[in-house]
Amino acid sequence: MNIGIIQPYSNGFLEVVPESDYWQIAAIHINGQYCPTPRLYRSEKVALAKATQIYDWLADHEGEINGGGCYCSELKLILWQQAKVS
Repeated sequence: MNIGIIQPYSNGFLEVVPESDYWQIAAIHINGQYCPTPRLYRSEKVALAKATQIYDWLADHEGEINGGGCYCSELKLILWQQAKVS
C-alpha cells in the first residue's frame, strides 16, 4: 500500500498522495504550507513535476502572496496558504 511521497525540493518539500489510479498534490511546503486546487494526475512523476512548477512559481512570487489564497494564471490553479505553526 502506497501512502504518499514527501520529496525534498530546494528549501522545502513536495507532498503527493495516491488517489485510486491517480496522484494528487497534497501540499507544497515553502515558508509554510500551500495547497493547490485539487487535481488528479496520471502518475506520481507527473504530479511531482507539476508540484515542482508550483514550488518554483511560489518562490518567484512570494512577495505578491498575501496570506490566504491566490490565483496563479500561469499554471491555471488556485493556491491557498496555511500559515507555518511555530
